[in-house]
Amino acid sequence: MTDFKYTRIDEAYKRIRSQVLRTPLVSSEYINNLIEAKVYFKLENLQWTGSFKLRGAINKISQLNLDQKQKGVVAYSSGNHAQAVAYASKINGMSAKIIMPENAPKIKIENTKKYGAEVILYNILNENREEIGNKIARDEDRILIKPYDDLDIIAGQGTSGKEIAEELLKLNILPDMYLCCCGGGGLIAGTSTYLKYSFPNIKCYSVEPDNFDDTKISLEENSIKPVTKKLTSICDALLARQPGDITFAINRKTLIKGLSVSDEEVKNTIIQLAENLKLVVEPGGAVAATALLNKKIETNNKTIVVMISGGNIDNKLFSKIVRES
Repeated sequence: MTDFKYTRIDEAYKRIRSQVLRTPLVSSEYINNLIEAKVYFKLENLQWTGSFKLRGAINKISQLNLDQKQKGVVAYSSGNHAQAVAYASKINGMSAKIIMPENAPKIKIENTKKYGAEVILYNILNENREEIGNKIARDEDRILIKPYDDLDIIAGQGTSGKEIAEELLKLNILPDMYLCCCGGGGLIAGTSTYLKYSFPNIKCYSVEPDNFDDTKISLEENSIKPVTKKLTSICDALLARQPGDITFAINRKTLIKGLSVSDEEVKNTIIQLAENLKLVVEPGGAVAATALLNKKIETNNKTIVVMISGGNIDNKLFSKIVRES
């Protein structure tokens, strides 16, 4: 069993706090009245590079020694981890190679290049990103920066939970629930660990796209179960087909259960967040809010923390969602 404690997140925060944005925790009277609950949104869509992923990338990369930094890093990602590793490498004066799917959102590919990384595109139908990444790491002696199944990455992501806890404690607020998106499980593993430490009675729920609800199914079965259907989702950031070994070991201890939402529900939520909170949120970043707004669990008179994890959405996709709403 993975021994992962909140103290590791405290250490990570000391390491990265000068290089990340302390993102806001906000409430909306409109949402509170609509849901009949008190809701606090953690706005990681406002983080540098547009998502929480920067926290883990900086925590990992800042601990590399000089020799490792000179050799550079390699990572694979659909986009948010890609941008984070590229940015973290740039501010550390390092070379980065990032493997991304050919169909990744254009904004994520362009931003990764903008931060100075070399982008290597692959075909998701007949190529394996892990194999490509491992080969580059082996051939070029680069350090592989995994997207979620790494304790340093998880600790870095968990610093968002530390900020939530500090803010709520300062306001004398005791949360009942926490809803968080889940792909490989790194963000929710880190943040739920810190929130459970700070508020032992809080109930934590993962939220995934329908057909990619591997964490939900794995929690129900109490063992890792991959999804096998060859389907897709608008939530490009959350398409991991099974939980990480490390992340699941943590999440099975901290989470109550998993929830899932449909693409149509996510699109409607993106519109609601834009109209009522003036937030630009990518599909994967909106799933936790989607579960809330579609009442996937009973929320009446509860105090609920909701993670908004990213805001990297292509203008064309956002415009299409608005047109079709």
